[in-house]
Amino acid sequence: MDKKLWSRVGLIATVCLVPGGFILGATLAARRYRQQQDEKAGVEAEETAEPDQPEGQSET
Repeated sequence: MDKKLWSRVGLIATVCLVPGGFILGATLAARRYRQQQDEKAGVEAEETAEPDQPEGQSET
C-alpha cells in the first residue's frame, strides 16, 4: 500500500474515532461525577438523620 492510501486511512480513522472518544470520555466523566454527588448526598443524609430514640430516653 502506498503512503497516500495510509494517510487517507489515518484521516478517516481520526474523523470517525475521535468524536466517539470524546463522547465516551464525557459520558464516563459525567457518570463518575454523578456517583460522587450521590455518595456525598448519602453521607449528608446519614449525618442529618433523626435518631431512633426520643431525646429523653437512653438505652439500657
